[in-house]
Amino acid sequence: MFFFFFQAEDGIRDRSPSRGLGDVYKRQHEMFTYIKMKNFMSFKDVMFDFKNGSKGAKKFISIYGENGSGKSNFVTCIDWLRKSIDSFQMVMETEKIMEVVKEKELPQDFLEMLLNSTNIPKYRDDCRMIECSEPTTVEYGFQINGHEGYYIVSFGERFMYEKLYYFTGKQRGVLYEIDYTGETPKIEFSNKLFKDKKVEAEIRDEISKYWGKHTLLSIFKRERDEKNEEYIKENYLTYVYDIIKMLKDTTIHCKRTSSSGSEISAGKPTNVLRNLKEGKVKKTDEELLERSERIIRDFFTQAYADIKDVYYERQAEDEVLVYKLYVKKMIGGKVRTIPFSRESAGTQRILEIIRSLLGVFCGVTVVYDEIDDGIHDLLLKNILESMIDDITGQLIITTHTVSYTHLTLPTKRIV
Repeated sequence: MFFFFFQAEDGIRDRSPSRGLGDVYKRQHEMFTYIKMKNFMSFKDVMFDFKNGSKGAKKFISIYGENGSGKSNFVTCIDWLRKSIDSFQMVMETEKIMEVVKEKELPQDFLEMLLNSTNIPKYRDDCRMIECSEPTTVEYGFQINGHEGYYIVSFGERFMYEKLYYFTGKQRGVLYEIDYTGETPKIEFSNKLFKDKKVEAEIRDEISKYWGKHTLLSIFKRERDEKNEEYIKENYLTYVYDIIKMLKDTTIHCKRTSSSGSEISAGKPTNVLRNLKEGKVKKTDEELLERSERIIRDFFTQAYADIKDVYYERQAEDEVLVYKLYVKKMIGGKVRTIPFSRESAGTQRILEIIRSLLGVFCGVTVVYDEIDDGIHDLLLKNILESMIDDITGQLIITTHTVSYTHLTLPTKRIV
């Protein structure tokens, strides 16, 4: 059993003023509006509704539940969708791993971990409900820059059905539908999806070769990855790539011990530092350093009473700036300066979480499984409260505790 708690417009109390991070980043808007699952892992037939009335989707969702209640399976559903569009790339990575294996002897456990992380068919099989002969079906509602749509896919041992409904340029409609559940396969395209009949014929040929092992979304993604941008714009309805971009932008932290590993990350924004503790940047990117410094300072000075300042010490070397993060904090009745690397493991974990959450200020979706793992409830609550006003994308978290429910109002209970 677990509960949903969704952000309430008037449910956030005693917050500090907004830091204006939404103005720091380019405002895009990519959110999930709902997710339906049928025969997916532990879910027989369930719908997660994230809609905010007529205002689109809620920007903050907290899912509470005990161990084994299905929270991580929900996160896996989003991770599986993101991985499914990369199926061609996964095949290539598997082939590279096998080439390495021919030259080196690797520990069996390590080899299995590598192969499982790139094995889409196995991941797909792991997502099916155990001892269930019916197909697994997942439906993802989404909103991108004000346009709503949905994507449906069904699979057993292979993909059986796929449909994308989204913006066609002037109105919404079915962009494509592929149905192999009956005796006669059906493949239908919107007349706006392709600008050239020759291109449509090529895609139909690709479907006959690859669909079933791969989705049409993954075929479209491979087209974009391998061909010139001008060719894509001239021959495709580019709105079909909105959902692909949304999934590539999405950051996911998933507490799974099986094929996908313990952490899955994608879409971390490029306009913040890759390493927040220390590193190098070009002198021309000093603004990037200042922006990241401002974000970290705001988070830590609001979350910790004893931290008075957080800043980067810089040193110029040729065309780069070498930077290292320092903290000014109250120690023994005096404000002292220490390297951030000497902070506690819990405080350093906060920095990792901040790095992962930055996407929500860029208008994209961040999904974080068991965000409270190893962090004091009150501290995490303060961090979440300090950032909610600035979210331009969507933050979905799972948690073991109800400590964050005062941020939200319960709207639905699922047993």
